[in-house]
Amino acid sequence: MSAPALSKAPVSSYSPFYGCGIIVAAAIVFGGIIAWSAYTLFRQDAEIESMTVAAPAQFAPLNLSPAEDAQLLEKLTRLKRSVQAGQPASLSLSIAELNAIIQKTPDLGNGTYAEIVRFTGTLPDQNALLADVSMRLNRLPFSKGPMRYLVGTATFTVEVNSEGPDTRITAIEVPGKTVPSGFIDSQHLWTWVAPFRKDEELASILKALRSARVTSTGLELSTQP
Repeated sequence: MSAPALSKAPVSSYSPFYGCGIIVAAAIVFGGIIAWSAYTLFRQDAEIESMTVAAPAQFAPLNLSPAEDAQLLEKLTRLKRSVQAGQPASLSLSIAELNAIIQKTPDLGNGTYAEIVRFTGTLPDQNALLADVSMRLNRLPFSKGPMRYLVGTATFTVEVNSEGPDTRITAIEVPGKTVPSGFIDSQHLWTWVAPFRKDEELASILKALRSARVTSTGLELSTQP
């Protein structure tokens, strides 16, 4: 003979509005998150607007002489051949040579680096390069305002990771304007050499470089740590 089924008497009355209350509470929470996200987005956009101008800076071309250009090409070719042969190699670049290399880089979608950055000096104690910058900052997708640019100076800290040397912006100054710390922090995420690693040959050469040291005159790269 089977045991009788047991049932527990409810301790409180059931209300069909309980489920509705949960849904309403969830809607309020998610609505608050969306509203805060929108507020933050518009606030950040307004802060960017306050430190930008409507026209980019125009950097004058800094072309090397034919002899200097040939010397730079020889340096780069020598480095390439040494790395491909598995031999130790080093490369010393002046500020002028760094800018010459930048002027030869292809357009990455937002203009060439030649239109965006111009190295002007060094901070050896910080292993960093100083540069004038003219960075296009996109507006919100639904905004119809004119194009805007951050025109000022930036500090590019040089580092070496598992893929070779790279650099990222760690400080920005715009004359007469305040650059929000949050914007500078966002720039830490972007490494400026990384896009060129899409070229397999260039990526292999960069990966072989294990040292990148900023000097008083430029940058020294080496396959030795």
